[in-house]
This record gives sequence, structure tokens and C-alpha cells, in this order.
Amino acid sequence: MFGKITIKAKLLIPMLILTIILLFLSGMAITYSYSEMQSLEKLNNKITLSRYISATLHSLQKERGLSSGYLEDNGDKFKKDLDQQRKQSDFQIDRLLKIKSLYEQISPKIIKLRFIRHKIDAKRISSEEIIRYFTDINALLLKFIVKISQSSHIPKITQNILAYVNFLYLKEYSGIERAEGVVILSQKRLKRDTLIKFTNLISIQNQNEDMFLKYACSRIKKFYKKEKRAKVFIEVQKVENIIIYKDIAKANIDSKYWYEIITQKLNALDRVGRFIENDTKTRIKEELKNVRLIFDFVLFLTLFSLIVFFMMLVAFLKLAKEEQRLRTVTEKYIISSVTDLKGKILDVSEAFCKISGYSKSELIGNPHNIVRHPDMPKAVFKELWETIQQGKPWKGKVKNLKKGGGFYWVWANIEPLYDAKGKIDSYISVRLDITESELLMQKVKEEEEKNRIAQEMMHQQSRLAQMGEMLSMIAHQWRQPLSAITAASGAINLKAKLKKLDYDTAIELSDKIKEFSQHLSNTIDDFRGFFKSNKTKSATDFKKIADDVLNIVKSSLENDNIELVLDIISHKEFLTYESELKQVLLNLIKNSEDALKENSIKNPVIFIKVNDNTLSVHDNAGGISEDIIDKIFDPYFSTKTKKDGTGLGLYMSKIIIEEHCGGVLSVENSEFIDTNGRLMCGAMFKISIGGNGD
Repeated sequence: MFGKITIKAKLLIPMLILTIILLFLSGMAITYSYSEMQSLEKLNNKITLSRYISATLHSLQKERGLSSGYLEDNGDKFKKDLDQQRKQSDFQIDRLLKIKSLYEQISPKIIKLRFIRHKIDAKRISSEEIIRYFTDINALLLKFIVKISQSSHIPKITQNILAYVNFLYLKEYSGIERAEGVVILSQKRLKRDTLIKFTNLISIQNQNEDMFLKYACSRIKKFYKKEKRAKVFIEVQKVENIIIYKDIAKANIDSKYWYEIITQKLNALDRVGRFIENDTKTRIKEELKNVRLIFDFVLFLTLFSLIVFFMMLVAFLKLAKEEQRLRTVTEKYIISSVTDLKGKILDVSEAFCKISGYSKSELIGNPHNIVRHPDMPKAVFKELWETIQQGKPWKGKVKNLKKGGGFYWVWANIEPLYDAKGKIDSYISVRLDITESELLMQKVKEEEEKNRIAQEMMHQQSRLAQMGEMLSMIAHQWRQPLSAITAASGAINLKAKLKKLDYDTAIELSDKIKEFSQHLSNTIDDFRGFFKSNKTKSATDFKKIADDVLNIVKSSLENDNIELVLDIISHKEFLTYESELKQVLLNLIKNSEDALKENSIKNPVIFIKVNDNTLSVHDNAGGISEDIIDKIFDPYFSTKTKKDGTGLGLYMSKIIIEEHCGGVLSVENSEFIDTNGRLMCGAMFKISIGGNGD
């Protein structure tokens, strides 16, 4: 009996203890379930808040693009849409300002927005400043959504929010691309640094898209791919390719057209964003429903607390495993580090170790300059420390050194971390690997240098070809003076032998020899100055240019019985490289001369017209075939049937006018009546410097 009691006691005591433990766990489970419901309800409210923020971002993105277009296109195309969009933005902003948690942080920016709008209306601000300002506002709003992603601890929901954050950054960079594209297409030109910025925007969008798709669930991916099949995505990509790889001035793409098609793309992206929001809220509601069921089950069925306990334990283990998986993903793919106030490394991610080649034990405890590359200027790090020590974030490109001696490039974002007292106690750095894009940029620079050297070589070949033509013209110019000098000296010799050389005759003939000799000397000076390299621009006009060139080429044209007509309507001074401009005009005249001779024109005429800052060269050689007129400025393309055409003259002429002199060189076939009433039917080359002319 005692033994039985002992056995029961032994069984009872553990059961009592187990029951107490289970009751305690049940109470904890109830508390936990209630806390979960509160957390999910708060998260649901935050997702609703993120929807308002996303709508505000969408409006401000449109206003940014329209503001840039208004500044660049004099308001003709964008003003009406801009006024309407501002109303939309104000509606979204007013809704956000009613939220206390946002009011204090965004109200200073909103106050500044009204001031910025006045400057836009008065056109006292640049497009670059506009884009930067709106991007700063959007970055501030995006930070709130990033914070929302940090408040979720449920893997599927956290995954959705992370996908949403990366998607919004994709959409934001697409919005920046819209504004930058409007500026580029309005200005009809694309500088190298602008090309790099535009290309980087597309590259960053692709990176954000990859991160978004990595976290997105199958439903979101399916909806996104469906929206992306829209024709507008292809149209946007076509314009992007034209901007990056072609001559946008020739493409003649309207900036408003660009704004409209990329806005359609952004509207499609906005639909995807709303789908993600709805999907996330659905997941939260589903999770909230589950938690409430658990709460009711534990509350009313305490007797089954053991089962509930094990269920919660299993659920907890699953959650812990999922969270660990997400942390592992973060460790694996995000290059991050934490340092103390002196730059000593406190913690690093696995991604940091992988890209640098160091292990965690080799990095932690060492100063961060263990990965500092000697190519990085000291001034960059001085600016970095001055910025973060003031409590401000620092962003920029950094070249780092690998353990094995290699290197890699990152886009670094370094921000201070604060303790409970609000003092900076450490710094966190998150980096994006941009090594491939930097290497690509370096390759682009190398190719540009190769192209520059090739152009210089072609320029030299072109100059040598022109100098050969010059020698031919010198022969024409010198033939008559040399004949006259020979005749005069022969007369002196003959009269001297016949003893009939009187004083007046000797003086007259020697003066003629002196006059013709001076003419030869002046001709040498003209040709010497024609090819003189001038590294600085000087004030000149097309009348002076034409007079100097005609002094050189006139004899050659007269020898070929080609009539030369110069019509000066008006002329204006401008700054340019005078010697190079003369070479181009000489090349155009010689091309007309060759065309007239090759086509055996009966009454050949070259007609040169000067009107303000525009000069045009016409001939009556019949014009250029429409099949090749678009190719005549290509390198090594020649229309000459003889084999003395290098194909460099017109190519180098266009380079000189448009890249050196800042003008425009164009060609077309034309018919017009010249000043003598003759019908001129042939090619017309037009040079404009500092303006369009007529």
C-alpha cells in the first residue's frame, strides 16, 4: 500500500508540478496571444499608414517630373498638368500632416515645399535642385516605411514588407529617372556625367527589382510580371536605349512624350504597390484571425493547455527557424558593419567577410581601415568622419582592399547609432556592391580615350590631305606672278645687252619684280597662317572667314572656270577657333569644286551666302543622292569616284564644327534662285555658330 501510495505520490507530485507549469504556461500563452493581437493590429494600422505614404510618394514623384519639365520647356507643355498635380500632392500631404507621429518630422520639409514651388514658378531654381529636393522628401517618407518593416516579426509578413520596401525604392528611382529624362530630352544633349547618372539610375532599379523579387511571394511575382508585360515598359526601354546609345538630338524625342510613357509605367508600378499592400493586409488579417483563435482556445480550454503549449512550442520553433533564415539571408546578402567611435570594428556580416576575403575574427577588433584601399584620397575619409561625427549620414562610393590584394567598389551609407541618452555610441554602415558598374565605367572611359586618339589621327590625316590640296593651289597662285617676274627680268637682260636699258625702264621693271615678289611672300604668309594651330577662341565673323578662304582658293577656281559668288546679307561676330573654321569652309568649297568637275557642269557656280552667324555653301552640281546623303558625315565614307577621296574631310568637318566650335553642320539638296537670277540645283552645306541663322 505504502508502495502504491508512494508511487501515486510520485506520480501526483510531478503531475501537480506539471499542472502548475501548464497553468503558468497557459497564462503566459494568453498574455502572449493578447500581445500578438495588439502587435498585429498596430502593424495593420502601420500598413494603412504606409498606403498613405505610398500615395504621397506617387504624387510627389509626378510633381518632381512635371516641375523639371516646366523649368526646361518654358512651361508650354507641363504647366497645366503641374498645377493639377500640386493639388493632388497637397491633398495627400494634408492627410499625412493629420498623423501626429509624422507631423513633426515632415512639416519642415512641407513648409520648404511651398517656398520651392514659388521658386519654380519664378524659374529661379535649377532642375537639378528640384530633383534633389523632391528626392530628399521621398527619402524621408521611405524611411518611415523601412521602420515599419522592422516592426514585424512574422516571417511571411516581414518578407512581404521587405519586398514592398525594395519595390518602393525601385519605383522611386524610376521616378528620378522620369525627371532626369525630361531634363535630358528637353535640353537635347547628354553629357558624360549625366549619362553615367542616368545609367546608374537604371542599374539601381534593376538591383532593387532583384531584391524585390527575392522577397516577393508567388502571388505578388505573378501580378508584377503581368503588369510588366504592358507595352509601355517596352516603349520606356526603347527611349532609354536611345538616350544611352544614340544621338538624342537626332532622335527628336519629345520630353512630354517621355514623361507620359514613363508615367504610365509608374502608374502600373503603383498598381503593383497597392496589390502588395492589400496582400500584406490580407496576410495580417489571416494571422490576426489565427492568433485570436489561439487566444480563445487557451482562454476557454485551459484543461487542454498542454496541447496548446506544445502547439505553441512547435509554432515558436517554426517562427524562430524562419526568423533565423531571414537573419541568415540578411547576413549573406547585405554588406554591413558596426564600429565604435574610433572606427574599430564591433560586428560584420557574412557578406562583408565574403567580399573582403577576411574572416569575422580577423575583422572584429581591428580598425576599419584594414580594408582601406590606397587609391582612396584621404580627403574622402576626412569628410566622412566630419559628417558622421556631426550626427549626419554619409553616402558615397568607396574603393576597398581585399585580403588577397584585389579590390572592390561599394556604395556606402554610414549612419550614427545612439544610446539611451541620445549620444552617439557607434556607427553602422550598409553597402551595395557596385564593382561591376565601376569596372564598366572604367571600360567606357578607356573606349572614349581610344576614340579620342582615333579622332585625332583622322584629324591629322584630314589636315595632311588639305595641305596637299594647298600645294596645288599655291602652284596656281604662283604661276602668273612667276611668269611676270621672268618676263620682267628677261626684258631687263635683253635691254641691257642691246644697251637700251634706260633709268626709267630699269626702275619700272624692278618695281614690277618687287611687286610680284611681295605678292608671293604674302601668299606664303596666308597659307602659313591657314594651318596655324590656335588653342584659344577669338572674335571673328563669317565675312572675314569667307574673304580669307576665297583669297586662297580663288585662283584655283578661276583656273577651272568655276564662277564664285559671295552674297553677304549680314554678319555678326562670334567666338570660335578661326583657323579650324577656315579649314572646314575650304573643305566644303573644294568638295563643291570636285563635284562640279566630276559631273562636267557646263556653267559651274559656287554660291556662298552669309547671314548673321550662318554661312551656306551651294553649288549647281546636281546634289547628293538621297540613298547616301545620310551617310556622308560617316568616317571613311566618300562620294568621289576617283580613289583620292579619303572620306575624312566631311567627318572631321562635322567634328570640328559641332564638338570644337560649338556649332551645327548640316547638308541638304536645295533649289533656289541666286542673286543673278540663275536656278541653283545642288547640295547646300550650312554652318551655324552660336545660333540657328536662317
